[in-house]
Amino acid sequence: MKRASLAVAAWSAVCASSVAFAQTSVVQGPVTASSVTLFGVADAVVGYGSGSYTHRTQLYSSGNSASRIGFRGLEDLGGGLAAGFWLEAGVAYDTGTGVAGNTNNQASGATSADAMSWNRRSTVSLIDQWGELRLGRDFTAHYRNRTDVDPFDNNGVGTIQPQVGSIAGPTSTRASNMVGYLLPPGLGGFFGELQYFMGENPNHTPASDDGNGYSGRIGWRSGPFGIAVAAGHTDYQRTLNNGDITSANVGASYDFKIFKVSAGYYHDKVDSLPEVTATGYALGVIVPVGFDQLKFAWSRYGTDAIGNPAARKLSLGYVYNFSRRSVAYATYSHVSNSGGSAVGLNGALTAPDRSSNGYDLGLRYSF
Repeated sequence: MKRASLAVAAWSAVCASSVAFAQTSVVQGPVTASSVTLFGVADAVVGYGSGSYTHRTQLYSSGNSASRIGFRGLEDLGGGLAAGFWLEAGVAYDTGTGVAGNTNNQASGATSADAMSWNRRSTVSLIDQWGELRLGRDFTAHYRNRTDVDPFDNNGVGTIQPQVGSIAGPTSTRASNMVGYLLPPGLGGFFGELQYFMGENPNHTPASDDGNGYSGRIGWRSGPFGIAVAAGHTDYQRTLNNGDITSANVGASYDFKIFKVSAGYYHDKVDSLPEVTATGYALGVIVPVGFDQLKFAWSRYGTDAIGNPAARKLSLGYVYNFSRRSVAYATYSHVSNSGGSAVGLNGALTAPDRSSNGYDLGLRYSF
């Protein structure tokens, strides 16, 4: 029974937070042995973007936290063993449709956003005191450090610049057809995971390895401090605009109680003809204001392509908590382009080397 309890505790810890030092959290309810839980987030936002070419006003989803609906379950199998499943679908609350996914980790596997699908996560797990074996579609390990240091949790107009225009390809966030292993909690603050995923193409063809890859992450947290390093690689046939993608990053945070600071460094490489590399930096701060939060982020992401295009972004946001489940939020962002970069915010179009501004005003409810 002690071993079984450890397995259940490990699963609960993973459900509570699959990242080391995430800046935001969503209320999703407890997970207990032999249970099935319904959970979700409803987030809708009015966004405005301005650029040198066009301006745009729109209602969209996931300005503070990714809108979703999901089911997860756990069964204690006895003898220190537990089994679980997780099904999670993205929802666009402005239209009532789903969110696009990918079936084979390649451009050809992109799915439509018109219909609901379990695009965010669909996994089955076996858990014991030695860790968790997880099969299915999930976040890639090297994505964790990108979102962990982002005060805006990779949502809305405020998200750090390495998320915008990233060259890290279809597996920069999630991968399908994945076999993963996660370390159990209670290892003196150490945590980690290893993943292998497949493109599932026919053998003995030029593109037989496309979509195959691996990702790993190792980190340590103790009290207010956390740090993690991660790397991932995905195979693609080498062409003028495509090739193997390698990503590596490091993220760290420290909670001073009166404010929490985080920082990240990112390096992406595409083995195309010619090879292209990109480097990103991010700095974030969250300041508690009573029950609310003031958020700040600065970031940069640029490549070594002709002219060295790069975008620098500054974001400021405020989250007002009506309760643990209901919040209102406002965000402002400004991006400065150089070297031919033309990043626009909230759907606005801006000329190369010109700036863009974006504004969000939204509501979020978690259940």
